Parts: sequence; structure tokens; C-alpha cells
Amino acid sequence: MRFHYNSLTPCSRLPELEEELQNLLKETEAQISKLPPAPSDDAQGEVLLLISNFARELAGYVEGTPEENGIHQAIRPLNKDFLAEIWDTAQKFYPFNRGHGQWYIHPEFIPSEGEVGIIGDDDAICVDEVMVMEDK
Repeated sequence: MRFHYNSLTPCSRLPELEEELQNLLKETEAQISKLPPAPSDDAQGEVLLLISNFARELAGYVEGTPEENGIHQAIRPLNKDFLAEIWDTAQKFYPFNRGHGQWYIHPEFIPSEGEVGIIGDDDAICVDEVMVMEDK
């Protein structure tokens, strides 16, 4: 009886097996690198690190940036509208008696947020009206 060897012996497949093994190793290393880091033994330290990183990023955002998408640039128009609405609720007061028809000239050393008006404004309160209210 004759023993017949197949043309592919285990030794002849060695380079092929080595290449397959190398490919599997690379694939396994790629999958391992995608895994999240192992949990720390110091949970409090991890939480403290997360909070401090968040606080640092928030501080940088709040301090301002010259870019147009910064927090101050986003708030500025809203702040301007809010101030205008606040000034609209304020009672108008003129430091003159009613009926003099004088212009109220706002002092330059005081910043003006509201609009300048005339004494004849019906909604305004004048000095003589304040004095009458004081006597009551």
C-alpha cells in the first residue's frame, strides 16, 4: 500500500497561516483600542477631574471671546432690549414746574439710558406735582 501525500502539507501553509494570524491580531488590537478606558480605582478623583474640566471650559466661555458666537455677543442684543423695556416702565420725572414748556437737558456727566422728552408730556411727573403730593 502506498501512502499518498496531498500536495499541500502543513508546512507549505505556514506563510498563509502566519499572514492570517497577523490580520487577526491587527483586528483584535483595533477592537481593543476602541474600548473605553478601564474604570479608575479612585472614583472621587475621576468626578473631581470631570468637574474641574467642566469649570475650566465654562470659565473660558464666560470670560468672553472675540469670535461672533461668544456668550457676550449672544447676550448683548437681548440685554439691550431688556434695558429698553426696563426704562419704558420707569416714571418720567422732570425737574421743572408743569407748563414751563422747557426742554429737559440731560447732564452730560450722567449716562443716559432713556429718551429725553418735553415738559408737556402728560405721563411725566413734574416738581410742582411732587410738592403737592408731599403736602398730602
